[in-house]
Amino acid sequence: MGGSVIAVASLKGGSGKTTLACCLAVHWHLKGRTTLLVDADPQRSAMRLAERPKALGGVALFERANADVWNAVRRRSGGQDVTVIDTPGFDSEITVAALAAADLVLIPVKASPLDVDRMMDTVKTLMHGVPGWTPTFRCVLTQTTRGSVIARHVREELTDGGFPLLDGEMFNRVAYAEAGLFGATPSMVMPGNPADREIAAIAEEIEPLLDRASRAMSA
Repeated sequence: MGGSVIAVASLKGGSGKTTLACCLAVHWHLKGRTTLLVDADPQRSAMRLAERPKALGGVALFERANADVWNAVRRRSGGQDVTVIDTPGFDSEITVAALAAADLVLIPVKASPLDVDRMMDTVKTLMHGVPGWTPTFRCVLTQTTRGSVIARHVREELTDGGFPLLDGEMFNRVAYAEAGLFGATPSMVMPGNPADREIAAIAEEIEPLLDRASRAMSA
C-alpha cells in the first residue's frame, strides 16, 4: 500500500467522516506505517483534535483547505505508506480536488434514509467531478446500532442498489467521543476494545484495495 491515498468524503455533515479519517490514520501510524493525515476541511476538525493533549498520537498532519490540496498531496504522498484526506462535509472544489488525488474514496453513511440519499449525491460527485477518471470507492456504515432493523435495511438497500459496501462498520460507541476529548482515538487510549477492533477490521479490509490500486498504477 506504499504511497496510497485515501479520501474520506461525504456531502452531509455528521456522517462520522473526520472520526473515520483520524481513526484510520492513527491506526496505521501505531502499526509503524509512515502515515500522513491531511485536513482539507475548512472546519479544521482534525487540526482541532491534534491541538488537544494526546495530539492524535503524533501522526503527521497538515492543513490544506483549498483546491491546491491535489498538488499538496501529490507532492507529499510519495514519501508515505498511506495518506488519509479528511474532506469538507459539503460539495466544493476542495472536495473534487481531494477526490482527484485519491486511489480510494471512503464514503461514510449513517443508517438513515436521508443519509443514504445524500450518499448518492456524493457518488454523483465522484462520477462526474473529475472528467475522465473515477476512483475506486467503498461505502462505510457509521454510527450504527448492532442488530437494528434500520442498519440491516440500509445495508440491504445499498447492496441491492449496486453500491460497494465494506463489511466492517463503525458502531455508535461513546468510546469515539471520549477519546476525542483528549485528541485521541480508541486505538490510542483503549487498545483492544470494541471500537479499536472495528477500526482495525476496516483497515484490514481496505488494505487489499490499496494494494490493488498501487499495482494498477504501476502496470
